[in-house]
Amino acid sequence: MEHKRQIDNKKLVDMLKKAYADEWIAGYYYLYIGYFVKGPFSEDIEELFNEVAKEELEEHTKMLADRLQQLGEDPPSDFKSLWDLSPCKFPEVPSDPYNTQGLLKAGVLAEECAIKAYKELYDYVHGVDPVTEEVARHLLADETEHRTKFENMMVKQS
Repeated sequence: MEHKRQIDNKKLVDMLKKAYADEWIAGYYYLYIGYFVKGPFSEDIEELFNEVAKEELEEHTKMLADRLQQLGEDPPSDFKSLWDLSPCKFPEVPSDPYNTQGLLKAGVLAEECAIKAYKELYDYVHGVDPVTEEVARHLLADETEHRTKFENMMVKQS
């Protein structure tokens, strides 16, 4: 009989908390960039960053918080700790609001970090924890879509 691999609950909770922190950090920066961006295509770029921020802050954080609570843990309650928990942090945001390529590139880099984190989460729970596996699969698909939208906007405005 095949022995089923075990999940280390502490490691899983740690991965989920880090992902939760990343979603908050990304959402904050996306809103900031949306308010900050200037120049050609700035309205389209603002709309894109605000749309992605809304998804990160409203949908993704809720999915992760719900999964944490299903595992008997609450999400981090101290907003200051989110930065420390976040393995992705956020790529440096250009100081020039007219540097739309740089602002969009920061979004691409942030999404690539999230994609890597959700691939690792998915691989860790695949075949062992179907609930977390579905959360990771959903978030991985969303983050890949976000990266594509940022890349497409880079091409559109170049």
